[in-house]
Amino acid sequence: MRAVLWPPLVLAIGLLFFATACTGSSSSPTPLATMTATPTPVSAATSTPVPSPTATPVASPTATPTPTRGATQHPAGAFATFSSDMWGFTMDYPSGWEVIETGDAAPLAVIREPGGFSEISLNVFYQAERFSPADAADVLMPQLLSLPAFRLISEGDVNLAGGAKGRRIEFRMQVGESLAKGVVMLAVRGSQNMLARAILKLDDPAEKQALLVDSMLSLKFQEARPFGIPRNQALTLYQDTGPVTLDPAIAQESTSINYITQIFGGLVSFDKDQKLTPDLAEKYEVSPDGKVFTFTLRSNARFNNGKQVTAGDVKYSWERAADPDTRSPTARTYLGDVIGVKEMLAGQASEISGVKAVNDRTLEVTIDSPKGYFLSKLTHTAAYVVDKDNVAQDSELSPWWAEPAGTGPFRIRAWSPLEAMAMERNPMYHLSPAKVPYVVFRFYGGIPSLMYEDGEIDLALVGGDALSQIQTGPQAKEVQEVEELSVFYIGINVNKAPFDDINVRKAFYIVIDKQKLINEVLQGVELAAHGYMPPGLPGHNQSLPAAAFNPEEARKLLASSKYGGGAGLPDVVFTAPGVTGPDTLTLALLDMWRANLGVRVQVRLVDPNIYYYVIQQNVDHLYNYGWIADYPDPQNFLDVLFHSGEENNVGGYANASVDTLLDKLRTETDNESRLRQYQEVEKMLLNDLAGMPLYFGRSFYLVKPYVLGFTKNAQGMLDLKLVELGRV
Repeated sequence: MRAVLWPPLVLAIGLLFFATACTGSSSSPTPLATMTATPTPVSAATSTPVPSPTATPVASPTATPTPTRGATQHPAGAFATFSSDMWGFTMDYPSGWEVIETGDAAPLAVIREPGGFSEISLNVFYQAERFSPADAADVLMPQLLSLPAFRLISEGDVNLAGGAKGRRIEFRMQVGESLAKGVVMLAVRGSQNMLARAILKLDDPAEKQALLVDSMLSLKFQEARPFGIPRNQALTLYQDTGPVTLDPAIAQESTSINYITQIFGGLVSFDKDQKLTPDLAEKYEVSPDGKVFTFTLRSNARFNNGKQVTAGDVKYSWERAADPDTRSPTARTYLGDVIGVKEMLAGQASEISGVKAVNDRTLEVTIDSPKGYFLSKLTHTAAYVVDKDNVAQDSELSPWWAEPAGTGPFRIRAWSPLEAMAMERNPMYHLSPAKVPYVVFRFYGGIPSLMYEDGEIDLALVGGDALSQIQTGPQAKEVQEVEELSVFYIGINVNKAPFDDINVRKAFYIVIDKQKLINEVLQGVELAAHGYMPPGLPGHNQSLPAAAFNPEEARKLLASSKYGGGAGLPDVVFTAPGVTGPDTLTLALLDMWRANLGVRVQVRLVDPNIYYYVIQQNVDHLYNYGWIADYPDPQNFLDVLFHSGEENNVGGYANASVDTLLDKLRTETDNESRLRQYQEVEKMLLNDLAGMPLYFGRSFYLVKPYVLGFTKNAQGMLDLKLVELGRV
């Protein structure tokens, strides 16, 4: 399953580093994230995410200038040095103090006086635009003013050790029952801000105060080298907060799958031209009746720990996915054609009877009926191969996939879950080796286009206003467009009142002004969808009529429903991904329903990272849904999403006539007739309004000129093994 969220919105990082300031040294640093193999549903909320507004600088109180570093002489050995390869800076601190690194960015380290009160915390954060240190201080000031008993002592520009300009703020505040002194040092590099904050006792001797101030003045920027990898040897990206899981049997959203496809692989895959090609399999043969597939594995196929991949490993991996205890949300969809998979998923068998390891290099697979798309299904992660011994290392403290033994073109070199992941070329890879030695995925950052301009990353996914500005500016030639085989729609729980009534479903649909959404909210980037099969997909029907925007007709439909109009409707809840508040698209939909139907729709937020895992278990009346093809076939859209027996039919749509036709088309051999009949299915789904199609997706990337061979395919997957860096 390649489920995708609506286009992501980049949020500015807030200045939360004073959350513990008023508790002094008793506070604990932010811990490393604990990775769990099975996502946990989040609790309901009442609204969905909006981009954080750009902060308006607030005038700072009048203050006196701050002296530059070096005003006080310190004895030899007074300082040790903290160095951050991850973020690219060094800073001195008092010798003998304890350094606690958090694995996060804000704070990334806390440096404490042993047995004492004082501490220094180091923080990295991003602004939604480029600020000077003084501007950054203006944004910070309202937060400082809210501290108990705050009083400004001094503020001014300073020269930092590395030549960068900084801004220093000294102030008084209350900590517990006592008054304390705080010192903040701000430095800026592009849209990235570095903040050092010190807390000490108000009556500490001047020598100690000077020691802490001079520590912060010693801050020096240098090249960021996450995990020690030089910037010019790594393809560096920032486009999400990292994978939810790296377990191929569990993953069902595109974010995690993009990481998994770099590390793991299966018997077959799609090449850069989207043609099916052998992968771990050297070749395969199909029986005359189209039901038995015999795969011969490559003699050089190995896991990245050096172990040979055998037919027994494939059998184990598929049986693990089909084991009810694994709780795979995708095994039935992508392996269910294999005889014995459904029985194993139901707990009625201990192995897949249709999979036989003839010998170490020969695997025989029998499916229930001939299906032309079966091999394409094996490109999904549910069919990927894992190492049994690696899986056996799973524990409550750390999932096995934290250190995965895969067969893909890359392997994990290092991973800090809240900061970044580095992959390196897999020397055991059985096909042509990856062209780039390292890939660094950043999980923390700001506006991708700004990070791209500042040289922090080599690729940037852009959209909305940023894309409009870029396309008319000097970087327009660096934009690459990818037409996706994707559809974004509003899912409907057709079994839940009031959407069990077709008139209500249609009323809610025809008050959505799609073109207004695309022009004003999506900045004209996406294509209006009038069906479920996107352009470029075999069977796409470009002659489908548009659902006309017609509020008057919608109100008539609502009045003719069994609920008798908007006043008779029960409460309606829209499930959407988000954390802080509704995104602009959701807000626009809510407004259209309210203005045109007089219906106020509530919103339940779900953490975007686990959204698709949660709605499988708990879905409201309406829900945000997006789908990118796993393979270019109508079956992967209409059957997988709307057949009553499919797990991805989240809204529970069921139509016996649709099911019968979909069942028939699974084994239809006349391709022209097959595509024509899929178009008929699509019309039936639209007539029933199984879901409200909104738009078909496109992606736009900024790509540095020295990045050669970058490919994001129509299935939304990055093929990073083809990328090379044309720079020294």
